Amino acid sequence: RLRTRCSSAAKMAGRDPKKEAIDEALQSFLKCVDEYQAASTEVAASCKSGVFDIAQARKAMAGKGIGVSQIHYPARMRARATVDVAPPGEGASLSLKMRDKPLLLDEDGEEDPGMDRDPIKWFGLLVPSHLRTSQKTFQRGLESCVGAARAVVEMEVHYARYQKLLKEAAAAEA
Repeated sequence: RLRTRCSSAAKMAGRDPKKEAIDEALQSFLKCVDEYQAASTEVAASCKSGVFDIAQARKAMAGKGIGVSQIHYPARMRARATVDVAPPGEGASLSLKMRDKPLLLDEDGEEDPGMDRDPIKWFGLLVPSHLRTSQKTFQRGLESCVGAARAVVEMEVHYARYQKLLKEAAAAEA
């Protein structure tokens, strides 16, 4: 609504359409900056909360002789989430792809069906709720991280458009 009101007010005032295009490009860029800042804040909050939850889970599991650390999951573990980036010529896009289950590989590089796929179960059947909470928090943080990266890509596109329009306006005035 605000953009429509501003555009109609500018038309009434007789503003130059090139200057309008420059203003719209700058508004788009600033909107992406705002999205990036919000996503970055969410990433930081998710990491902080996730680490705190893991610390609480470690404390709760210390008496059971089970720890929460790197040595408690297999080294053959592969990422459950991947980020796909479209080539620059096809437009800038990022997408997060999640597998239903984590991928485990055996020594030959083949999928290992023998191990339980739920990483939480590697720490026992009755794990602290903080461990489950940290898993969800880190997943949310990963999604926010992809959102931040997507905003950066869009910022670059809008900023390039803004720079191009500024150069065209400067050349038209000269």
